[in-house]
Amino acid sequence: MYGGMLVLIGLLMGCGRAPAERVEWHDLIRDLLDTDRIARMDTRTAFLVSSSDPTGGNDDFNQYLRPGPDGWWVIADLQGPGYISRFWFTGAEDGSHRVRFYFDDESEPRIDMTIGEFCGGSDPYLPPLAVYENYCWYNLIPIPYQQRVVVMVEEGRYKPGNWPRIFYQINYHTLDRGETIDSYPRTLSEADRDVIRSVNQVWAEATWFPSLDTWDVASRTVDLPPGAQERWSLDTGPAVLRQISLTPEYAALPTATAREDLLRDIVVNLYWDDADAPSVSVPLGDFFGAFWRRNRYQTLYVGAEDDTVFSRFPKPFKQSMQVELVNEGASTVSIESVIHYEPLTEWDPRWGYFHVAWQRSSPQDVGQPHRALATEGVGKFVGCMLAVVSADQSWWILEADEWIRVDDETEPGWNGTGLEDYFNGGWYYQNAIIRPLTGIPFKMPFRVLQYRFHLMDPVHFQQSVDVMFERGPDHASRGWMESVAYYYMDRPHPAASDLRTRAQRNRPEDGFGQGTAMTEINNMERIGDYQGAHDFIDWFLELYADFPYAELLRLRQIAYRERFEGFDAVEPLYRAFLESVESDAARRQAENLLWFHEDPSHALLSGYANSRTALFHNGRGIGVVDSAEQMSVFRVTMNEGRHVLGMQARFHPYPNWVQAYLRTHETDHFTTPQWRWQFNARGPWTQVGFDDAQWPVVGGTGTKGPPEVPFVWVYPHAYIDMQSLAVGLRPSRDWTDQNALAAFRYEFDWP
Repeated sequence: MYGGMLVLIGLLMGCGRAPAERVEWHDLIRDLLDTDRIARMDTRTAFLVSSSDPTGGNDDFNQYLRPGPDGWWVIADLQGPGYISRFWFTGAEDGSHRVRFYFDDESEPRIDMTIGEFCGGSDPYLPPLAVYENYCWYNLIPIPYQQRVVVMVEEGRYKPGNWPRIFYQINYHTLDRGETIDSYPRTLSEADRDVIRSVNQVWAEATWFPSLDTWDVASRTVDLPPGAQERWSLDTGPAVLRQISLTPEYAALPTATAREDLLRDIVVNLYWDDADAPSVSVPLGDFFGAFWRRNRYQTLYVGAEDDTVFSRFPKPFKQSMQVELVNEGASTVSIESVIHYEPLTEWDPRWGYFHVAWQRSSPQDVGQPHRALATEGVGKFVGCMLAVVSADQSWWILEADEWIRVDDETEPGWNGTGLEDYFNGGWYYQNAIIRPLTGIPFKMPFRVLQYRFHLMDPVHFQQSVDVMFERGPDHASRGWMESVAYYYMDRPHPAASDLRTRAQRNRPEDGFGQGTAMTEINNMERIGDYQGAHDFIDWFLELYADFPYAELLRLRQIAYRERFEGFDAVEPLYRAFLESVESDAARRQAENLLWFHEDPSHALLSGYANSRTALFHNGRGIGVVDSAEQMSVFRVTMNEGRHVLGMQARFHPYPNWVQAYLRTHETDHFTTPQWRWQFNARGPWTQVGFDDAQWPVVGGTGTKGPPEVPFVWVYPHAYIDMQSLAVGLRPSRDWTDQNALAAFRYEFDWP
């Protein structure tokens, strides 16, 4: 699987580097593939300039350095030599807002393009390194400058409400004394573009680790009764621990609740060399990115597959390492530990020691920030995972800047513009999304988990570091924040964790309970965790034994088994379900799923909208949907040839959305931002062959959810993917004519 990737990485990384005093731009780009640099203490620290409100308030927009030429703002003026490693932007209506980069006091910009072009819309600034997603634009391609760079954007606040509201963050690095670098090329050569394209190709795989067979391995299986702890050693230093993976025997636990509670029951401690205290001390699930529940996804450095969780942060040690597992739960647990490590011929003092800190704050901490990390010594902060639950049933808690204070700073030198912005998102996010270095494993009202790893933009400290997240504006929001901070130190230190008691680590309640079941299921499907969605239903129905729509969720579990095992294996289960089902809705859905498999031409078409919306297929009206609480499904028969799906929606004030999904026995088709739309469409637009070339595409990334707050509840149903993968669409923001009808259409060939 990884063979081709390893060859490519070898070609990119194997090129000889220039002398230390000369920094090459191509090397900075290739460093995006150097997963070990996150563990090295000789990397350059990152600084931040942003649109943060200088008064400390919540107006973190339209704050600029100084006026530029007419119609422009200067947002950064950086002295070289150095380079920008991250450009993040939001607040403009679309990607047409322009950005300019002036280098070395030149009068003409070397970069002059729209935000959309610079962040995902033009070669070589393409996804996943440069992208528009989750309502923001960002570009992670290094931008070097020899003497100076001045960054400008078109001004904002020329519309009512101070719109456009320009938010920005720029991470930059200053080279060491004696180092030089050439400024960003005036014209990119084909070789320049090839280097960026090659890194993009690797990044598109999300992870690019070699086969585990490459490294030495040590393993042990331990049985942990309640209250027990087991520690075992690896005395093979110097070495780099390449992967640690843990596989609990979930099947032996008595209940679904016990299986999920295990994530907080077990504490993982890692010791380096002869240290008396662990440098890593964290609940098992949180260490690997599974907060509160088993979530199966893979980032560059942590993740889960099946029942195994793993950490791939490089963990160097000079002499030895120890793994300690502590069971603070009520059930005996069997856990297999596997360590893959690479012996070193000698210790390199540039390595740092891996540390992890776990912290939790609660609604009682109103008035104080959440501290993700506070420690002393020499080290570098390299990222965190942050879970947030609002007790106010509001997203206002995400109006929270991040602050990083280093060494003897009296005020934080790093001032962010909002919690989502730090994690490469914006506007309370759209949906769950997984990327190598940043992502949103789940989001539902009003609970969200997000992560960011600082591979290219770590924050170094020589004396101390304090990483904080505001608790909403003025720290006034009530809610829980739980974090795992990842950092490296020049020597082993005790982990800066406060694990509290096991009871104090219980999953926070968000106040919605049964109301967000479908949202949680849809989130898991969006990140590809269908097994997790299946297991969630077991946990949910165990917790809410009297849930009135339990039969629909049990039917959905059969549909998941169909995905895992094939229809032939589960057809008897569907038919047995029909014989015993009491719910009319569950009966209809089971009959639809069986009808779908009766003939290859059978298809199911879903519609979901919160305004009265008509669905069309090949010019024929299929049905009408108009409920923010319920997705509707219709039977459709397919014929070979050209097909068109259409939707026509009546006005609804913000938030509004339309969504459709056609499941066939070949390729499925569903709403995406590439659908075309028009107000008050004329002509036979619902029929195949209609010329829609003049219709604009919807564009953007789609609506939040759906449903979108204030809508929360969705009736459970058994149709996997049909709500999670379809994108909610809305027409132009200028839908002010309440008599205007919004039409959406999409043509395709079948099969």
